[in-house]
Amino acid sequence: MSRSTSPLFVDAVIDCMGEGRAPTHEEMMIVAQHIWSDGAASRSAFAWNSLSMSSPDRLCSMRAAGLALHGSR
Repeated sequence: MSRSTSPLFVDAVIDCMGEGRAPTHEEMMIVAQHIWSDGAASRSAFAWNSLSMSSPDRLCSMRAAGLALHGSR
């Protein structure tokens, strides 16, 4: 597992792209949470767990995480 030197990239993105592998469920959730909390200055990372599984914000963040982790494969 490599470590990103940039605060813009979650380590899971670097690992999946560098190793050419699919993300784990945990990696998808970590990246989605980062995308969601970084999407608005007023959002707390702790509020991610209060979103319902069918929340449009959660689903959109999960889709974005999938794109970030799968790249152009």
